[in-house]
Amino acid sequence: MPYACENEFHVRCLNNMTRPLYLFNLLIPILIISSAVHGQDISNKYPDLIKRVDQINQDRTLTMVTLKNEEFLTQVTDGGGDLIGYFKKEQVQKIRREITFSYGTEIYDYYFTDGKLIFVYETLDGFIYVESSGKFDYTKTERNFIGRYYFKDGNLIDSESDTIALRTTPSTWKIH
Repeated sequence: MPYACENEFHVRCLNNMTRPLYLFNLLIPILIISSAVHGQDISNKYPDLIKRVDQINQDRTLTMVTLKNEEFLTQVTDGGGDLIGYFKKEQVQKIRREITFSYGTEIYDYYFTDGKLIFVYETLDGFIYVESSGKFDYTKTERNFIGRYYFKDGNLIDSESDTIALRTTPSTWKIH
């Protein structure tokens, strides 16, 4: 029995069969490169901004003011939260908002220069879900998300985010 392409249109048939394979082989490197580019750290595009963030983080002379739970939350969450302001000569340098939910802890660090927002660093540390017990282990977390947001003159100029492989949800849950 002849092969499907063994007829007068043999060449055209073969081309039609190999075209998808060719496109597939062409697209694979592009997809690999684009995913690698997406995951790259773009902070090197903003060295002055990152230097300022590092200065704020290393400054041990900043005055801290902390608000707990209902002092800043309209509805208290499962694990509560903190809002911490870091000040230098009564001018805000950094604000940290840390709130713990039933699934993990969200942290937002807001950085300022001359009262203007310059950078936001966002993380989500999820509690580890233990399949064998069917429960979360509230003593262990795993970084699930990192977001970096760059600002200039009060406007968002760039951002990047990384979602890390989740081990914090039961295998039966569907992530959309």
